[in-house]
Amino acid sequence: MRRTSSARIETTIIATDVVFDASAIFRALVDKDAQAVDWLGRVAREEVRASCPDLLYAEVANAVLVQQRVGRLTLARAKRVLDAAAILPFATEPVRSLAIPALIVAIDRDLSAYDACYVVLAETMGAPLVTADKRLAAATPNGVLLAA
Repeated sequence: MRRTSSARIETTIIATDVVFDASAIFRALVDKDAQAVDWLGRVAREEVRASCPDLLYAEVANAVLVQQRVGRLTLARAKRVLDAAAILPFATEPVRSLAIPALIVAIDRDLSAYDACYVVLAETMGAPLVTADKRLAAATPNGVLLAA
């Protein structure tokens, strides 16, 4: 009599690293852009491990502030967006560790020092940079541009 093995083969899904910038988070949480929401869904499903410079939260807050001032967002909705951003399961990198390499990248690639922090983090990690900013996506071979 021939027996077949009933042993189970377990597979482990290994999450890949991804860096998000503030524009991608704004697109997901404010604009409800399908592509941006999908990327955050991948984070929630642990298909990707998300990272960002810690300045992301200030940049999201500033974008929300601008939209609140022009009447696009109520104060209550602005607060909800910031609360949602604050609980995203992102690993954060302190800007102080990115500042010097970001300065060099900013000069070399004609970026702001803020944007260069995202580029440096993504390139250091060998990770895609998810952004809605065309110029930022073009500044690195790791750029993943969210469609407009």
